[in-house]
Amino acid sequence: MESIKGVVWLMTCSITLQITASVIISCGENLCLCDDNARSASCQPEQGRPVLPFFPKLPDYIMQVTFKDFIRPDITREGLTNLSYLSLKYLRLEHMNITYMEEGLFRSFPKLRVLNISNNGYLSSVTLRQAFQSISVKLETLVLNSNNLTHVVSDMFRHLMHTDLQKLILIRNPLLNLKQDIFENMNLTTLDLSFSGISDLRVLCPKQSPYLLTNLRVLKLQSTNTRTLPRNFMNCFPNLQKLYLDDNKLDSLPQLCETYNKSQNSTNKLQELYLQNTGLEGNISDMSSLCLDGLTILIFGRNKLTSVPNFCHSTRKSVVPSLKQLKLQYTSILNIQEHSFQCLSSLRILDLRNNILKDLPNFCRENNVSYTPKLAMLYLRNTSIITLNDYRFGCLWNLKELDLRYNYFKQIPSFCDKSNKSTNPSLEKLDLSWNSIQFIFPDSFRCLSSLIILRLSYILISKLDDNIFSPLTSLKNLEIGYSRDIRNITKYAFNITNLTTLKFVYNDFEFADKTRYSPEHLFKYCENVETLILSGNHFPTNRVAQRILKPLKKLQHLSLAENRMHTINEKTFQLSRTLKTLLLDHNRLTGWNERAFENLPELTFLKLAFNKIAVFNKTSVPIAILNKLKIFDLSYNPFNCGCNMMWFKNWCLTTNVTLLSFPRMYSCLTPSNMFRKSLLSLHLTEEDCKEKNTWLIVILSASAGVLILMCAIITISVQMPTIKNYMYYLRLSKMGYIKLINEQEFPYDSYIVYCESDEKWVLRTLVPTIEFEGFRVAIPDREFDIGADKCDQIESAFKESRKIIIVLSNDFAKNEWCLWQMNLVEERLRQSVNSAAIFVLYKSISSKNMISSLHRTLKKRDILTWYEGGSREKMFWKIIVMAMKAPLGEPPVSVVQ
Repeated sequence: MESIKGVVWLMTCSITLQITASVIISCGENLCLCDDNARSASCQPEQGRPVLPFFPKLPDYIMQVTFKDFIRPDITREGLTNLSYLSLKYLRLEHMNITYMEEGLFRSFPKLRVLNISNNGYLSSVTLRQAFQSISVKLETLVLNSNNLTHVVSDMFRHLMHTDLQKLILIRNPLLNLKQDIFENMNLTTLDLSFSGISDLRVLCPKQSPYLLTNLRVLKLQSTNTRTLPRNFMNCFPNLQKLYLDDNKLDSLPQLCETYNKSQNSTNKLQELYLQNTGLEGNISDMSSLCLDGLTILIFGRNKLTSVPNFCHSTRKSVVPSLKQLKLQYTSILNIQEHSFQCLSSLRILDLRNNILKDLPNFCRENNVSYTPKLAMLYLRNTSIITLNDYRFGCLWNLKELDLRYNYFKQIPSFCDKSNKSTNPSLEKLDLSWNSIQFIFPDSFRCLSSLIILRLSYILISKLDDNIFSPLTSLKNLEIGYSRDIRNITKYAFNITNLTTLKFVYNDFEFADKTRYSPEHLFKYCENVETLILSGNHFPTNRVAQRILKPLKKLQHLSLAENRMHTINEKTFQLSRTLKTLLLDHNRLTGWNERAFENLPELTFLKLAFNKIAVFNKTSVPIAILNKLKIFDLSYNPFNCGCNMMWFKNWCLTTNVTLLSFPRMYSCLTPSNMFRKSLLSLHLTEEDCKEKNTWLIVILSASAGVLILMCAIITISVQMPTIKNYMYYLRLSKMGYIKLINEQEFPYDSYIVYCESDEKWVLRTLVPTIEFEGFRVAIPDREFDIGADKCDQIESAFKESRKIIIVLSNDFAKNEWCLWQMNLVEERLRQSVNSAAIFVLYKSISSKNMISSLHRTLKKRDILTWYEGGSREKMFWKIIVMAMKAPLGEPPVSVVQ
């Protein structure tokens, strides 16, 4: 589910990237995938780690090559012959169990700029040194990650001194005997030694020779067990701009003021300093020892700081006058002093996420002048804020982005001052997701006229009222997601004329129910919308769909993924002629009217993946529309690979349209001889697909009588659960729904017993449907008190519930906890009547898990079998409702009214 949430946030960008995607084809003896636009080849096995017998020949245009997860212990110049004719600029050999490389191995690639030899744990530094002989002088980047380089020879890089090498990456190597002269005469600008065994940094900064890496700009020492920096550390790297010390345990704040030429009284050139999770604790009252006049980025996150560090000299001047970004996330800061930010006048980004703040930070002086007048981005996610008060943000005139996710707001916070003017007139992006907001009023956003992006996901609102977004006159991007309590949308709820992107996602909203909204008015007043994402709702498959989309004359990108659509009405997209992107994946589509896509002349990207499409032929999408597509996705469908699919297979092999995941994810379900085989394995001739002769048809017809009887027997046995459901329905119909005077009143209409593995279906399908019918449902995670005895609460819930619903499955039968609850059900049935429990068979139970006590119970009871889709699902819900309403009393005594 989490992977699905991240996609929603980036949907608009994803659509754009997919439209401009490159054509990817199989190449290199089908060992690789070649991208003609990126001029790259990626060679990686589908599964396992097979031996690579040879390096395959690749198309002439390839300039970047990756080989990964093969086994190829020995690599020689002769073995690379098939690659030597390429103008290679990038070569990656990763996780290949390489133990030997021939001397001068890479001399055949004179244009090589990036070389990556990583995750080969048996390579020695001597072998690598020999392989680098005569390497390209244009080499700029060398990556040697995770090669288990423990003992490194001092002249390992001697053959690289004549190259243009600037970046050397040695992540996750022990490097236990690293000597300072190993980098001698190298003009590196970036050196990454993160996760290595270096703990004493004097090997990089010796007193005798402090100018080894004078051109170094970036030094990464994350997770290196570094505890302290040498006093002359900055002398060794006089041009260092970025220093990463994250995930070390420093004894104290680094001393960075030491200079080699004291007479010049110069400071270092450091611009970015990363000190995240370095064991710093308490109150840092003096930052002057760092000498960071040019620092622009400072990261202090994940340290046990109790207060904001003091960034002021004793003269009240700033220690960091150029600081633009400060991160203090995941610290122990509880109180932020009134003047904590008074010496940060250049600050533009402040991150205080994941702290428990007792009070809001104050950014304003007494005269309403800001301490941080340039602050543009403020992140207060998960800081336990309940409300905004005292206008502490009122002086942030340039604030453009505010993140207030995961807090305790029960209503939209006010951004108005006492004069009803905006406290933040430049605010463009506001995120209030994951708050307990239950109501939005027409004046909730009245002081946010500059807002462009608004996110309101995971809130508790149940209704979108008229004109609630109307004050947002600049709003262009609105996101309302994962708010499953929304039941009604009024006519003028989306009265936002400037809106261009609307994401109404995973709200389980029933667009097929016209009592909850007005299809004609839903988007009538936001006619400028170009991107509409409605994933994770219930979109209609009748003519109502056209009425919803009709006002959107500029619509270009539409997502109806995960909308439980089983077909598409022919008029749904009839008026959406500007549509360029249409996502219909993860539905239940089996087919649609052949005219469904005929009015989409601008369509360039059509996604129909993860449906139930068995056959796709020349009438499924008009051929003129299909051939104009840039990207088409029909992967992960259960194809019936017969004559009806021959046309599509041939089209796939000849079209210029990019087919996503083709051919790997285009496999057959039927017939049995093609089960799980690739669509490309379908080999039928025209003769195979011709109609059979008349005599054969006569013979087959004569045999039909015999087959009908056999089919009838098989059908009855297969459909027995459906027949039992129908018999259950007839018995309930005779019982009636009259109220009984001897019937007890209960706090809940039902309590649900289920196995944890079936929780998704219970919480997302069963519970919402029952509650929609007006029944009160008790489920453990929602009703039980935290910390209380679970057994006692279950027994109490049984007593407080009028009926018990038992969701049976194979996992249920194996779970001792579920079977214990089943014993409670049996006890209740012995004390009352059969109608006190409703048994639902969600998944079949194997014979080996059908214990005798469970079998005896089920043998005596009516069992309701779950079916998804079609008339059988409708019958299932009818029976559930009737069984819930059925009386408990026996014999029933009706109330005469």
